[in-house]
Amino acid sequence: MKDVKKSFKNRKFKMGGYQTLVMVIVIVLVVVLNLIVNKMNISVDLSSDKKYTLTEDTKKLAQGIKDKVKLYYMCQEGNQQSVIEKVLEQYNGLGNIEVVDKDPVVYPNFSKQFTDEEIQDNDVIVVNETKDKKRLVSATKMLVQDMDYMTGGYTNTLDAEGQITAALQIVTSDNTNKLYYTSGHGEGEIGSSFQEILDKSNIDSAELATASAKSVPEDCRILLINGPVYDFNEEEYNLLSEYFKNGGKAMIYINALPEKEMTNFYKLLADYGVNVAEGFVLDAEGAISQQNPTAFVGNAKEHEIMEELTESAPVIVQGTKGLTVQSDVRSTLTVDPLLTTTDSAFSKTNEKATTLEKEDKDISGPFAVAAAITDVYAENTQGQGKATKIVLFASSNFNADTYISSNQFGNRSVVLKSATWLTGGETANLAIPTRSLNMETVMIQEGDRVFFTVVLVVILPLVLLAAGFVIWFRRRKN
Repeated sequence: MKDVKKSFKNRKFKMGGYQTLVMVIVIVLVVVLNLIVNKMNISVDLSSDKKYTLTEDTKKLAQGIKDKVKLYYMCQEGNQQSVIEKVLEQYNGLGNIEVVDKDPVVYPNFSKQFTDEEIQDNDVIVVNETKDKKRLVSATKMLVQDMDYMTGGYTNTLDAEGQITAALQIVTSDNTNKLYYTSGHGEGEIGSSFQEILDKSNIDSAELATASAKSVPEDCRILLINGPVYDFNEEEYNLLSEYFKNGGKAMIYINALPEKEMTNFYKLLADYGVNVAEGFVLDAEGAISQQNPTAFVGNAKEHEIMEELTESAPVIVQGTKGLTVQSDVRSTLTVDPLLTTTDSAFSKTNEKATTLEKEDKDISGPFAVAAAITDVYAENTQGQGKATKIVLFASSNFNADTYISSNQFGNRSVVLKSATWLTGGETANLAIPTRSLNMETVMIQEGDRVFFTVVLVVILPLVLLAAGFVIWFRRRKN
């Protein structure tokens, strides 16, 4: 019995008691801390591109909203997409914004007061109760899967913030920009990705049949000429000239292989300092593939439209005319190349040629393949903001879904920034970047791999073994 009592007083028992007490205290602290964190809904976004953190542009926009706005998260219990849910939570309490969960199974008729479209799980309905304006944000637009045309695989991106913030801008804005697109000349249709950019930029679109129109409508903020293959007649040329002389804004795409001579169309462009070279451009030096020099990476020039381009997202130019800037233009006119070819590029004048090599009649480059044009004549005579602005692309493929459906290529950024430049910055705060949902892999160089292997497998175990031996030897000696 004495030995038992003595064992409770020896050094080993005291040390064990202290260790147990410390472990209990640590466990209690961890449990209490977790309860506090869960109660206060505290979380930290550790993703490399801040997937679940709203940008400062969104916060500034949301906090400035005076109207009462509700974001209805339409999702059946248990079917929530966590990536959308986490982003949506960040809006709750910003300014006058409230996030409300609605289960469409429990409330099957709830969405019908806002939209006639069929609701899917994880859709968001943005409602401005003050102005009675609403906007449906589809889950398929917030979670996007695109083909990677460079690798043949697929990329998964999150665009929840971009789509929701754009919807907020639309339902709280008093003004909507209007784009008119010309028709009657074989123009290309507006693609789904280009339409999505217009929607996201608060731009409505309508058709303009220039052959029967007496003038371009007064509410036209952007005129779109989307790769016509047939020429404008003399009356249409005069109509468009009048529009530009009075400070018109336009986004123009040229078809590299028109069906007929484009005399009036090219004359209109020449009026604003740009000549269109005969044929189509081949640029083997900048080509994506040596087998197809008609598709190449454009060389970006300095301009505010090009500011957000990155090296990881090249601007692709495919099937393009060559543009040359006139050397002697009027004092009110400025032509800034946005994208150019390499010096070795040339324009193939024979559309039926069987060789990709340069021939005698081909036209030597380099060429511009996109340009920003400004004429301040109307601004000087009619007042601030009336300057003529044109963004000209020498390829009608520039805004194809392949190149602007995601941020994989820089084309999307150029189109977005072009709309911003033409409208005077009114769409600038809508260019919220998408976030990648693909797994990020860390590539370790061979030298680093050997170094870490030696440290972790050899050196560290030897250090621990030596330290243990020293401690054992000292205790044994004492």
